[in-house]
Amino acid sequence: MENLQFSVVCALVISILMIATIIFIIFYHDSKHEELDSWVNFSFNVSSLRQTFSYYRFMAVSMLLFYVLFTVNCIFLQLDNYMIFADTEKNPVYANPISVAFFSLDLVLRGGFFDLMEHFDLKITSLFINKNVTWFWIYSFVFRLFYGLTLIKIVTSFVWIYSKIRLAKQAQSKTEQRNFLFD
Repeated sequence: MENLQFSVVCALVISILMIATIIFIIFYHDSKHEELDSWVNFSFNVSSLRQTFSYYRFMAVSMLLFYVLFTVNCIFLQLDNYMIFADTEKNPVYANPISVAFFSLDLVLRGGFFDLMEHFDLKITSLFINKNVTWFWIYSFVFRLFYGLTLIKIVTSFVWIYSKIRLAKQAQSKTEQRNFLFD
């Protein structure tokens, strides 16, 4: 452990931060749903909609931040002579920063679309993970898992909020119709 280079230590720290962030998103943001529920039920207006969208800001910022950190860290890992990438023939290669950014984007898409890209063998880069570097394979898995779980949380949360807003609108229109009948 004492001979680890700074780039490897950064990879470990980024992995721990991604795991902590996804745990925070899953458990803390569930409690935020209760607040959003009360905003929708009692004050359905533009302000509540603005608060609802600010709810997603943390998730979006963390996704962008971890994309940048992972990409930059991969570049530094290569500068420290770690052969973390392989080509189509599974030969270890070095990648330029643009290729590393596309590799990271590929992992994001694979995390977001789950096995759809795997099943149809879709890729946006010719880089592969060097399977001989097991710790990088795990690091990439944590990165991909972070995006998959965060996107699942965003989609389920958005569907839940959208359905609550729709139900609140329907209840409001029924109340207005009843009031109109009695006027």
